[in-house]
Amino acid sequence: MLPLQLECTLYFENNPYAYETVDGLSVRLGRKAEDLEKILEHLVSLNIVEVIGKGATAIYHYNQPELVHGVEV
Repeated sequence: MLPLQLECTLYFENNPYAYETVDGLSVRLGRKAEDLEKILEHLVSLNIVEVIGKGATAIYHYNQPELVHGVEV
């Protein structure tokens, strides 16, 4: 499960303007849609990916992290 989660995260990180359905992502990654559904739900819960809509027509995209400037360590 972790390798697939990493693969999905890297896909969206490397393609920050991609908007994908589960089926579209399964074609791009060569993975089964059923395997991706739980992974994408988990990435949404971690706020790595955002989802628009529900069900088979849900669209997922990368949630670009905000960079904080001027933070002192």
